[in-house]
Amino acid sequence: MSRVADVKTRISSVELLATLKKSYSYKELSAALGLSAPILSRYVRGHVLPSAARSEKFIATFREKLLRKMIMDSVKVSQDGSYDISAVVSNVGLLRQIAKVVYSEFNLVSVDRVVTMEVDGVPLAAEVAGEFNVNLAVVRAERDLGVEEFVEQKAVYSPSTVKYLYLPKTAIKKGEHLLIVDDMVRSGTTIEALTRIAEKAKAKIVGVFAIASVDQSMPRLKSRLGLTCPIESLVTLEQKQRRYNY
Repeated sequence: MSRVADVKTRISSVELLATLKKSYSYKELSAALGLSAPILSRYVRGHVLPSAARSEKFIATFREKLLRKMIMDSVKVSQDGSYDISAVVSNVGLLRQIAKVVYSEFNLVSVDRVVTMEVDGVPLAAEVAGEFNVNLAVVRAERDLGVEEFVEQKAVYSPSTVKYLYLPKTAIKKGEHLLIVDDMVRSGTTIEALTRIAEKAKAKIVGVFAIASVDQSMPRLKSRLGLTCPIESLVTLEQKQRRYNY
């Protein structure tokens, strides 16, 4: 880890603790993190920075024990069995902490740009781009007025649902290392389309991250695309049997 990444991780862990303190008592945090309340208080108040190793432990514990529960508590299931994570996507504070986890997971690879699909993937992708201090490229389902050249890709969601996705040619440069970020992966069709757009732009995918994925969509996506880079989601949701009212 570089010196800058080391310091950034340590500061991020303090910001994370301060955010968690709004929802958890020192006693609860102490039990989850294995540190005494006085030590945690010193970190939260900004009196001292934790070591890099301890910071990584904080972030890992947040991801494994606390973050997943916070996300699952916010997920809703519609009457037809579809998942709704809009409460997560609209929670700016939570997205900021998720972005810090993403940075912790991918800071060992070179990221030149974050790529996402409009609309729900944009809030998290913007936070992640901020953590990496890089620009954001947003793929859209319609051409932008005023933009003359696009990278175009067909996405087949079902035999009866086909969409064309567009990204301005200047949004991605040849040879750039791209991190794809989205809110949810269901079939993986959107992520696959973003990957094809990157290939057409002669850029390299170095990672894929989603807040949630359904069943085995991520492993199947990795196998289908032949990617060797990390492909991760924070939570895996069970595929629900859709119910229909006749």
